[in-house]
Amino acid sequence: MKILISGFTPFDQHHENSSEIIARLLGEQDFQGIQLKSLILPVSFKKSFEILRQEIDFFQPDYVICLGLAEKRSVISLEKVAINYIHSKISDNDGLLIQDKVIILDGPAAYFSQLPLQKWMSIETPFPIEQSLTAGSFVCNYLMYQLLHELQGKKTKGGFIHLPPLNENKDQIVASLKLFLLHLFDKETVNSD
Repeated sequence: MKILISGFTPFDQHHENSSEIIARLLGEQDFQGIQLKSLILPVSFKKSFEILRQEIDFFQPDYVICLGLAEKRSVISLEKVAINYIHSKISDNDGLLIQDKVIILDGPAAYFSQLPLQKWMSIETPFPIEQSLTAGSFVCNYLMYQLLHELQGKKTKGGFIHLPPLNENKDQIVASLKLFLLHLFDKETVNSD
């Protein structure tokens, strides 16, 4: 099984991005039977998805799991839905501020995650988790929407997870995500979600 995990570089006033740190750490983990590759993306409307799409084409993963920082959350948020909408409160790292725009003209209003979120919610994890119904309207939601649009009708499955600031919780967050990855081995679980 091949899994591609992406994180983001720091942005705005943040000196670090928990998604970058966790993606790198997961990429260093030993997963028996899983070929895992981590990819760090810029917080950029123009570049983030293009880089991710190129890596998907090259690596041909079974799953793509994108990670992002949700600075005001205190749990791991499994994102259920991406909406066809951008409304930035801050500029991306290219200085681009986009407000009240659709991502893909004539695209569907929303896409749902292709990851087994309900099954993951039943796992006892070292760090608290929740299912979230909003990935926001900044680059994280943009990336999730573009990813799910790209994967329509394809074998590869994808989705998005928001992480809180790490503080002293790095090990528990890594351990929780590792449980999610190992759970992907259970094909019956994945297909029943």
